[in-house]
Amino acid sequence: MKRQTLIMLVACVVLGVGLAVSTGTLRRLLVPSGPVRTVSFGEATLEVPDSFRAPTHSRFENWEQLSLPGTSGRLLLAWEPADQRPLAQAYARWFHMPAYSRGPIRYEAGPFRWFYREIPLFGQGGYALQKRGKSLRLIACFAQGGRHYWVHLDTPNASTQVQRAFHQMVLSLRLPDGSSPEATLAAALDGIPRECGWRFVMPMELPFLVPLAALLAIFGVQLLLRKRAGRLPEHPVGFTEANLEISISRPLQIQFMEAAVGVTGEALTIYTFGSPLLVVPRSALAGRVSTGQGWFGARYVQLDLEGPLDLRKWKWKYRSDRGAKLRIYTQDVERLHCALRL
Repeated sequence: MKRQTLIMLVACVVLGVGLAVSTGTLRRLLVPSGPVRTVSFGEATLEVPDSFRAPTHSRFENWEQLSLPGTSGRLLLAWEPADQRPLAQAYARWFHMPAYSRGPIRYEAGPFRWFYREIPLFGQGGYALQKRGKSLRLIACFAQGGRHYWVHLDTPNASTQVQRAFHQMVLSLRLPDGSSPEATLAAALDGIPRECGWRFVMPMELPFLVPLAALLAIFGVQLLLRKRAGRLPEHPVGFTEANLEISISRPLQIQFMEAAVGVTGEALTIYTFGSPLLVVPRSALAGRVSTGQGWFGARYVQLDLEGPLDLRKWKWKYRSDRGAKLRIYTQDVERLHCALRL
């Protein structure tokens, strides 16, 4: 394996491992987790992960509230006496809908983006997402026993993993008679990430995959460029070998590139992209050709060249009045070595 390919491969592996570790750490910190405990609010109960701390009680207008802070956000459980208006009117008012719809609908109201749809939660339940910037509020509400019930989670982590954790809490709701949500609720909740789209929630891994995808794209482009760079001219003569890696070393400077070589009775020619880069007369090779072994067993033929160098292109990149150490990495070291010493 060529050294440039190996370096890029190692970088991809390191970034991939870092992605897995980072995502696992963030999932533990930012997704509700741990053993669950039962919390009562109004006459309903909910199973809450232990990552949420003990609740504090407060009131807001007609609502009584339990607030449970946690590392993954803040969970709010609230209830109020239900009024006599249709529940659809209450949902339209709570979620600032331009016109009530059973959903699913997406709309904007003030600085917030909203997603809403009805869900089968003890009859006519409501489900909403409220997004502002990177913060997300997940909401589920229903009416039962003459009361309105409201459950929401404020989280800075707008990911599908947090949404699934919230859905599990909603599915754990119980009423005083022990009844649980409808059997169709789980299927309705499972379809919501697809309905609301990535503007609201996305997989936690996705932001971390962007640099990995960029690195893989660069890797692919480099492979294509190296394949083009290592080709021979259309009508090569003498001993030739294509798609080799070479290095040009000077004090405090070393550069690797893909190239092809051609050896004739007059000179050694280094080709890149099918045209000569460097021509070394045979008279300059006497006593300056050796072999060696580099990283991971890669064998090479080395030429210790004195200046001035006969550069045919990219003269702006290299000072031709100085010498250089040229290494040609090849699997057939003996053949190239013999061709240069003949």
